[in-house]
Amino acid sequence: MADVIETDYTTDPPTVTERDFTPEEAEQVIKDAQDAQAAADAAAAKAAADAKARDAAIAHAKSLGFTDAMIAVMYPNLVNV
Repeated sequence: MADVIETDYTTDPPTVTERDFTPEEAEQVIKDAQDAQAAADAAAAKAAADAKARDAAIAHAKSLGFTDAMIAVMYPNLVNV
């Protein structure tokens, strides 16, 4: 099966050309996949760090005597009520 299908609508009837990736296109596809994986890994790492920081902030507030309700009012994005 071809990697690329090109359609030329300036001809009558339209000309359809099926071809494989050029070496440059194949390299770009690999690079794009690697970049997407790196971005997904970075997003997962950030989410984990954010969750850890959120849990630490809640624990600290509770150690100061704040209740869940107080934390929810002061920092509505910190807790899931």
